[in-house]
Amino acid sequence: MFKKTPPKKIKLKLTKTRHLVCQSRINGVKAVLLIDTGASNSCIALAEKDNFKIEENGEPFEASGAGKDKVKAILGHQCDLILGIHAVGKHAFILLDMQHINATLMQENGKPINGILGADFLKENQAIIDYKNKSLNL
Repeated sequence: MFKKTPPKKIKLKLTKTRHLVCQSRINGVKAVLLIDTGASNSCIALAEKDNFKIEENGEPFEASGAGKDKVKAILGHQCDLILGIHAVGKHAFILLDMQHINATLMQENGKPINGILGADFLKENQAIIDYKNKSLNL
């Protein structure tokens, strides 16, 4: 018989800009990730790849986001990911130029983020976002 693992409950914070974020560690380094069900892939700011010890995996490509402009993106290798106090295993992030995202957040009196936890991770981990209790249940 397989032992069923208990669900993981990750605390989320609602920011001034009304976004949900979680404290995390990527390859052992602290990070703030925005929870974004509309982002197909999880991303880390390209400018922070050395900080998080993320190696490029493949050739650069153009990615599209909510805006009309394409941005440079590169697939990163599988990283150790901890959300809150829970180790969730390995996850690959897209390295993406996120300057425009952080500029917009700061323009709205918010704080910058290090990355985005997107639908790829949320779906794979059968995530449930509990808005009332500000938690992400995996």
